[in-house]
Amino acid sequence: ALSLPKPNYSAAALAVRASGMVRVQVTIDERGNVISASAMDGHPLLRADAERAARGAKFSPTKLSDVPVKVTGIITYNFTR
Repeated sequence: ALSLPKPNYSAAALAVRASGMVRVQVTIDERGNVISASAMDGHPLLRADAERAARGAKFSPTKLSDVPVKVTGIITYNFTR
């Protein structure tokens, strides 16, 4: 990852002291931009915060035979309070 922003806690997540791990499945385009992010698990109040952070990530392009390709992967965020 060239840039991997940390997620912010929403007011609702802070109010209930939500914590734990959230795994986000991402699709990265040929230029290294995240074009989709979907939380796979984790506290329901933390999922949107993790998805938002994942959408802001930037990766170096993945190449197959010197041709940039679209790839998927998982970003894991650990929320602690």
